[in-house]
Amino acid sequence: MQAMNKVLQGQQYIANFLDQPLGIGSIFRMDDKQSILAREFSDSFPSVDLARYTSTGSRGTLKFSEQASVSITFGASATTTLGESAVALKFKRARTAAGAFNDAFVASLRYDAILEQLRKLWVDQGYVNYRREYFLVFEVVTAASGTFIYSEDRNNEIVLKHTLGEPVTKLADLGSGNFEYVSNTKRTLEIIRTIAHKPLFKAFRFKANWEPEVLG
Repeated sequence: MQAMNKVLQGQQYIANFLDQPLGIGSIFRMDDKQSILAREFSDSFPSVDLARYTSTGSRGTLKFSEQASVSITFGASATTTLGESAVALKFKRARTAAGAFNDAFVASLRYDAILEQLRKLWVDQGYVNYRREYFLVFEVVTAASGTFIYSEDRNNEIVLKHTLGEPVTKLADLGSGNFEYVSNTKRTLEIIRTIAHKPLFKAFRFKANWEPEVLG
């Protein structure tokens, strides 16, 4: 996984741009701003079923866009020269995101139920000596498909086109994942997938008093 991509300010979500295999209970090490999969909780405690301590939300379409940060123009509108299967995103601020995921849900771990095992794991593996480097994935967003664009710079203009030529009339249409780049003016990172994936997650590391510190 590349350097951790903290997105959606205020939500503390990290984007899984490279579709790194991960799930609740995955343990990563941050090494020179690179996240390396170190271990799975089940490697140390195969008899502990994390599903027992995981709560799952309902499925639905997740949309991401702040009007103050991103302006969106749909080609199906009569006020633009874009083709009807295109959409233009203008990011007014740096480090902002826009997009949508279809059939998405959140699963979150109640970590307190396994704190004893986590303490033992951290001690046995020596993670306590590098507390700021090791973190545990405790919440994951899973989606059936979606398009998520993250702009590192402000005043960035991006045009996307539906790969099947269907009209694009609303932000939720991006949830199909059937899109490709036409153009962009500055740096972007993106998740564009037509199949099930885990685009976003949350993670925490332990403080010296074993209180969690959420990254992001």
